[in-house]
Amino acid sequence: MLNQVMGISVVMRRMPRRVLRTLWAGMPPGMMKTTLVYRSGRYIYHRYSREAAKVQSHYTHFMRNPPLLEVLAGTLSDHAKGPTLRVASIGCSTGAELYSTLYVLKAKRPDLNFISHGLDISSGVVEVAARGVYRPDQAAGVAGLYTAGRAEVSSDDVEKLSGIVEALPDGTVRVWDSLRKNITWLTADATDPKVADLIGEQDILIANNFMGPMDDGLAEKCLRNLMRLVVPGGYLVIDGIDLDVKMKVLKDSRFKPVLMRQDDIWLADESKKGWPWLRWSREPLNRNERGWEIRYSVIFRLAGQPNQPSNP
Repeated sequence: MLNQVMGISVVMRRMPRRVLRTLWAGMPPGMMKTTLVYRSGRYIYHRYSREAAKVQSHYTHFMRNPPLLEVLAGTLSDHAKGPTLRVASIGCSTGAELYSTLYVLKAKRPDLNFISHGLDISSGVVEVAARGVYRPDQAAGVAGLYTAGRAEVSSDDVEKLSGIVEALPDGTVRVWDSLRKNITWLTADATDPKVADLIGEQDILIANNFMGPMDDGLAEKCLRNLMRLVVPGGYLVIDGIDLDVKMKVLKDSRFKPVLMRQDDIWLADESKKGWPWLRWSREPLNRNERGWEIRYSVIFRLAGQPNQPSNP
């Protein structure tokens, strides 16, 4: 198998990249699932794509991964009635992910008292998140440290998002007050050990799509730092990180993958197509891969009994 992959790599080096991508895109779906093509894709990614375009972006989008949020909401079924649930979004960008999460979780458990934190290294996007005002089809993160990315909401989606945002007379949309309350927005570095002092332990910690552009050593440091913030029985949501780094950190940890709707969650984000040619693209879920449960999971639960939360 290795010789076959290396043989393909020789052919790839002799062909224009654009031609290769066109041929890859036209490959029959059945062939894409073969071991040879999968291994060839892994080779392409590691040889040509993994170290390319390490660029941070403030791109985020409302309801970016509905299956993920639905599974998270399902985890609340056994949560005690009435107490506080602490939810944090690290690398929160302009806030769309945290607002979407709270919308789905509160709909599932309106009896809970939600205390939330949104944290990002860029004060510009934190200010946008705190305002909760967006203009359809325009990215709100233009004042941030990094590339703004695509718009948080499109004009076509405004009506679908009516449970999260209200349309204003000036053409903007604003997150409903019921979702904005009890959120503390902070500017901080997720790799800083002092983050624990800022937000404390969390029942649900979301850390998506900002560790991927980091060098491996920094991404590992960041992930280990954030894992300390999850209470026993709590959940870590980790996506958009190099899969090998994620495997290295989580394989021997007490965090166990949540496999419910794994395929749906893995395929839901339309922005992550283009594997193996794009660094941020989603590797096909392959259950023949060693450690696939961790490699292709996004939600992890910390083993142990949940701490008994106290009413504020």
